[in-house]
Amino acid sequence: MESDLVLEQIDRVFTDGSLALKNINLRLPRGTSLSILGPSGSGKTTLLRIIAGLETPDSGKILFGKNDITHCSPHKRNFGLMFQDFALFPHMNVFNNIAFGLKMKGMKRSGIKARVKEMLTLTGLENFESRQIHELSGGERQRVALARTLAPSPGLVMLDEPLSALDRVLRKRLLADLTHILSRLNITTIFVTHDHTEAFAAGNLLIVMNQGKIVQQGTRNQLVNAPETQWLKDFLSVS
Repeated sequence: MESDLVLEQIDRVFTDGSLALKNINLRLPRGTSLSILGPSGSGKTTLLRIIAGLETPDSGKILFGKNDITHCSPHKRNFGLMFQDFALFPHMNVFNNIAFGLKMKGMKRSGIKARVKEMLTLTGLENFESRQIHELSGGERQRVALARTLAPSPGLVMLDEPLSALDRVLRKRLLADLTHILSRLNITTIFVTHDHTEAFAAGNLLIVMNQGKIVQQGTRNQLVNAPETQWLKDFLSVS
């Protein structure tokens, strides 16, 4: 199967000379759900920002389909990025938050209305279009953020610690909802987290990162049953 996303020998060095990413190689076939797992400072978010186009690698290449997007600006990549704080516009209601990206793409008003309605239904937010952001619970805000991310029909969706702002009970319930919604769309997804449970639930493929490098890549069973390093064994608490 032809890969949607390919990273070849990606390196990134911070301005102080410290290593951010070293020799990152990755292939994601269309429809893959990837979890990027690792401790704080392991390079997870830097890698996500490079894929999104918010940072540029010092060396290496990024391909999406057959196109080299290494130096392509973020808005031309047609990727969706959902931040951990949701980054919703507090002065806009639910409808206008979800519609924002569609308006930026120049979609006609009738098309915007239909697409927002579709996203509200998908995320279980029917009849919420007139609600103000401050009136919503944490879980409802997360759903609005997801709907806004999905509305422009991105070719790839990236989620950076999307549940970290929520309490443990709500995180468990919304994780199930989130993975169910994304699986229905058959869209390539990258889920960044430091939480083992979230990573195992969200991804059918996982990579574990440490100190800017990919320690191991594989399924949950491969990582848990056959960790290739002592560090990974300790990190996953494998006995």
